[in-house]
Amino acid sequence: MLTLTIDNRQVSVAPGTTVLEAARRLGIRIPTLCHVPGLEPVSSCFVCAVQIEGRRGFSPSCAMPAAEGMVVTTASTDIRKARKMALELLLSDHAGDCVSPCSATCPAGLDIAGFMEGIARRDVPGAMEVISRRLALPGALGRICPRLCEQQCRRLDYDQGLAIGALHRYVADEDGRAKQPYLPPKAAESGKTAAIVGAGPAGLAAAFYLVQMGHRVTVFDAKERAGGMLRYAIPAHRLPREALDAEIGVIEQLGVEFRMGQRWGRDFRLADLRKSHDAVFLAIGAQQAQELRCEGEELALPALEFLEMVAAGNPPAVGEDVVVIGGGNTAIDCARAAVRLKTRSVRVLYRRTRQEMPCLLSEADEAQVEGVEIEYLLAPVQLERNGNRQLSLTCQRMELGEPDASGRRRPVAVPGSEFAVRCSTVIAAIGQAVEHEVAERDGLRVTGWGIAADPRTMATNLEGVFAGGDAVLGADLAVRAVAAGRMAAVSMDQYLRGQAVTGEPALAAVNMKPMDDAERAVMFRAIEQSARVRMPEIDMARRRTTFDEVETGLPAEEAEREARRCLSCGCSKSDCCHVRGLASEYQADAFRYPGARRRFTQDLSHPEIVYEPGKCILCEACVRIAAEEGEEFGVAIVGRGFDVTVAAPFGKPIAEGLRKSARRCAEACPSAALALRSARTCGGCGMSLIAGPSIG
Repeated sequence: MLTLTIDNRQVSVAPGTTVLEAARRLGIRIPTLCHVPGLEPVSSCFVCAVQIEGRRGFSPSCAMPAAEGMVVTTASTDIRKARKMALELLLSDHAGDCVSPCSATCPAGLDIAGFMEGIARRDVPGAMEVISRRLALPGALGRICPRLCEQQCRRLDYDQGLAIGALHRYVADEDGRAKQPYLPPKAAESGKTAAIVGAGPAGLAAAFYLVQMGHRVTVFDAKERAGGMLRYAIPAHRLPREALDAEIGVIEQLGVEFRMGQRWGRDFRLADLRKSHDAVFLAIGAQQAQELRCEGEELALPALEFLEMVAAGNPPAVGEDVVVIGGGNTAIDCARAAVRLKTRSVRVLYRRTRQEMPCLLSEADEAQVEGVEIEYLLAPVQLERNGNRQLSLTCQRMELGEPDASGRRRPVAVPGSEFAVRCSTVIAAIGQAVEHEVAERDGLRVTGWGIAADPRTMATNLEGVFAGGDAVLGADLAVRAVAAGRMAAVSMDQYLRGQAVTGEPALAAVNMKPMDDAERAVMFRAIEQSARVRMPEIDMARRRTTFDEVETGLPAEEAEREARRCLSCGCSKSDCCHVRGLASEYQADAFRYPGARRRFTQDLSHPEIVYEPGKCILCEACVRIAAEEGEEFGVAIVGRGFDVTVAAPFGKPIAEGLRKSARRCAEACPSAALALRSARTCGGCGMSLIAGPSIG
């Protein structure tokens, strides 16, 4: 037996044992990519590098035989740098997307291809499970989300993008109608408690994930019902209350306690919550209406007040001629709600052009279809009362100047362009802000937008207090608030368990940008052109006179057809890729060594696997496995210089080279160059990257 020292610990091994094997006997982890247990090592990836006393440089532990008296170091700053460089070189010309462009764009990081697969298989519970890992309130968001993901769908380069929002709404609605709706599993009780201030999208999402992690969660909110802006600022024709209630009901069923009618600063102080709970999340939203900043602004009806009255079924008398000032989603919601109050005329006045409108333009289009007029480059100057129930709004024409801090061109007044608009009601919908006073009084640092919090961990300057969503960013998208709630839950879970608060892990990612026409042709060659599904809607007469939901939802057969249009263009091993896992662990920069990447190609000849040569890291695992399995042709390293790759000999397809060993090769492949067709997982490697908040 030979005795050597690894990281100051001695171990005795038989002659012929490698340093890697000796380290594993001690329970010391050395990362590997090209190593396949039982096969001869090739030491090609160099991520298993270690330092051996008396030797210059680094040595590959997978191929280095142990020797008597050898002294080995497996972890040091220099070793970490060497491994990181090895990974960055491997990724420098990687021709593949770790995640699909749509998922990369989604603020919540939703596994879109994963839940599409569930719909296509008619497995709604499976699709709901995939969605729930990253996204709370999918039914609500499927109705109101601006669908940034759809703008990056790869099918836009071919025919029409997927209806992603409509499809996760479909999953949520179908699941809600099931006899046994999907209920996420819960971890064992931790004995820790968390208080959440605000029952809007950020607070609800944080509660949804924290309770799954085993913590007792109590939500405090000033309103009578949970939902925040989703309930009180979005009219029922876009988000029916029963759909929102169903999703809040799931959170209640998981064990979250709601204490409604409790206002921060009036009914409790932050110090009270910190005494009675182990952690606190502040998700108060941005509910302070901004003023018109013109003479007579007190005569305007604040947008949130108007929408809340509409939501309560007690709309104000707005008369026949309504003017809405603003260009965001709230302004459009006010206009469409006013139409349903049997007004004669509804106009939206916006100080920039349509191109600069912050609202979802499809919603603006729907408003115009319903009869709303949108007028651009107009700003209010003065509002005054003019007779019985009549108002006179003096407006000034604008023109666009240089870009301002938002990146949009600044509106500049045109001298002498004032004119008057007569109307019965003016609704001010120019934005919302966060109330700072209570937060500052309770010791929190604030910014010009809201409560100051770390963008990664959501931690504030007070220990155990976190904040996120509109409370930090100012008025923003609900999907970003939901993502912030999940991120805060991860950080709070770390804090409650006494761990370092680092937030969600940042996973390395490679993307294929730009793609040329030839590569797109390869991607689309087996795809048939098909039109995007059309969402059914109620008829116009009913739309204009009721608050019934305009979009009625996709029928099952249409949803399944639409889901089958998904190209699944993200990597099938994205959640268990060894290369990505180590690149994340070592914080490797995939773009550190810029240069021409390999071209995207696919070999689809094999019925069981897909081969993408551009992802190959030349680890030779498949070469060695094919040889051991006795393949007639097998695969080998071919080419020279930068054109080296793995291929079957004599130009044969991969189906000829791997007749018997394809599955084993795919399961051993560390980079998804070889992947099983049948599933979006590695199929047995035993590795898993974090895809959502841990509940174990």
